[in-house]
Amino acid sequence: MKTHQFMFIIFLLIGVESFGQTSLNGKCSVIQPSSTERFEKWIRNMRFSSVRKEDELLKVPVVVHILHPGDQLGEGFNIADERVQSQLRILNEDFNRLEGTNGFNSHPNGASAGVEFRLAQTDPNGNLTNGIVRVDITQQEQPPFQGSMLAFGAYHSIWDPYQYLNIWVIPGFQDTGLGEARFPKAELPGLEGLDDFKVPGFDQFHGVPVKDIDGVAINTIHFGQSDINSPYNLGRTGTHEIGHFLGLYHTWGNDGFVGSCDIDDFCEDTPNVASRTSGCPVDNKACDGSKAMIENYMDYTDDACMNIFTKDQVSRMRVVLENSPRRKSLLNSKGLYPPDDITDIEDQNKTVLSVYPNPITDRLTIDSSTKLKTMKLLDVKGSAVWVGEMDQKKVTIDLSYLDCGVYFFSFIDHKGLKQIIRLMKE
Repeated sequence: MKTHQFMFIIFLLIGVESFGQTSLNGKCSVIQPSSTERFEKWIRNMRFSSVRKEDELLKVPVVVHILHPGDQLGEGFNIADERVQSQLRILNEDFNRLEGTNGFNSHPNGASAGVEFRLAQTDPNGNLTNGIVRVDITQQEQPPFQGSMLAFGAYHSIWDPYQYLNIWVIPGFQDTGLGEARFPKAELPGLEGLDDFKVPGFDQFHGVPVKDIDGVAINTIHFGQSDINSPYNLGRTGTHEIGHFLGLYHTWGNDGFVGSCDIDDFCEDTPNVASRTSGCPVDNKACDGSKAMIENYMDYTDDACMNIFTKDQVSRMRVVLENSPRRKSLLNSKGLYPPDDITDIEDQNKTVLSVYPNPITDRLTIDSSTKLKTMKLLDVKGSAVWVGEMDQKKVTIDLSYLDCGVYFFSFIDHKGLKQIIRLMKE
């Protein structure tokens, strides 16, 4: 009986039903914004608004929901913790271009995204967690809809997508339907509700509004590193889908398997190609006759051949992670820390700062509710006369060398926004 029920569940996932503007093809599907033009305009505007250092490591809390048909831990689709750890390791190798790993490349346009994925340490209720949730889906009534891996996953289990990157690991067939991702949204006036996720007949799952369902889903067979006989066994499906989650298109554009030389992925340093790549060919050509970048994570190359995000792709991903709804909030999530380190959740969500005395004498004290990074003292010309970070919540600095005049204390608050306080030195 369980086998028949499980096969029915898989066929539910294969069916087709509209959940938004979805680009479907055999390997992955992407729930995209309805207007590429408006999204790209937003990206262009946001490129010049970043307040974080380019080399600042951005940390993202991850919760992995393992959906299985009643298998014992470590067997069948109820994969072991080690498999989850392998996927996190691969993500961090790939997104950080780590030397000595499969994620390293020496390409002149290759770049590290500077993003670290961490299994959540605190759950939505404030309790300690290992960031892994296991759900026996045969013990639940199955959803009356079909077609979307994300909707199927969220129906069974979801954490607040403003605080956690949800990754659903879902039973499937080998080498087909490898993954699905939700594309980020632009925060522009007039677009409210336009690209909301929709599931017919449902307003919320587990307290999360359906419109906010977000994250990536990965076929269990192709999650993490495994010894399956498949070209997709090194965890690059996860890298590819999170690339979509952070605003990247396929290298051939955003329509199906075959694009054209007129369709772009909006990254100047990824040679324009007219179609996807299969296998690991060495002689594929781009539209301009140059060598195609088959090694790019956003192509369909075999896992063993993938090893590059480009500088433009990295720039896009960091803009999205710092500015897009349900992306930027991840960077300040309580899920990044164990409960013992969160003495007051309210204080984790705001920055209360005192800088005194003002006017400055010879010493300035900085007293903050949170440890601050990227602090600067600027003169009236905008030149930095002092730069520092806080290892503790209260520091005193010697400014006896400063001339009298007006200065500006600049810091990055909990939202990643630059704040400025005017000071006087007498």
